[in-house]
Amino acid sequence: NKNQRRDCPYLGTIRRNYLDFDFQKLCSISLAGFNVYACLVCGTFYQGRSKTTHAYTHSLEQSHHVFINLHTQRVYCLPDDYEIVDASLTDIQQNLNPQFSKFEITTMDTEVQYARSLDGAEYIPGCIGLNNIKRTDYVNVVLQALCRVSRLRDFFIKNRFEREIRIGASENNFLLSKRLSELICKIW
Repeated sequence: NKNQRRDCPYLGTIRRNYLDFDFQKLCSISLAGFNVYACLVCGTFYQGRSKTTHAYTHSLEQSHHVFINLHTQRVYCLPDDYEIVDASLTDIQQNLNPQFSKFEITTMDTEVQYARSLDGAEYIPGCIGLNNIKRTDYVNVVLQALCRVSRLRDFFIKNRFEREIRIGASENNFLLSKRLSELICKIW
């Protein structure tokens, strides 16, 4: 594809320690939730990538050129508008949307495997804390306990809930299940 490149000169400007994909995926200026990109230099979320968008303006004003689409996980260089295809971005894409193989899921309870966060810190998946936001510590304890129930965890990690809950469920129940699935994947 002519709009893809492997040799982006700005890959060295990415600052992994600034990236945090746990926030609500909204543009920091317009608060829109569609077509949102994260600047991989400063970690801020902006909408769009065409010439009239906040991400494009940010790339020109701040000389930040590498952005990831928070929905498709595709990485782009702005304002040049080409997709960057590079294996060095896999850790960022995995952090944005964790995916697990069947083997990884079956060994979660039996093998301790250390992982490395984007800021370089080592951790044990499944043994991470949650932020306490205005007296949510009791909810955090319940969520942590639920994440340790293997059958429940595996159900949500494998996204089986999409097929089983969507049938006859209200939109709110489906969205709650989807968010719980995202949280469990991030914890593991």
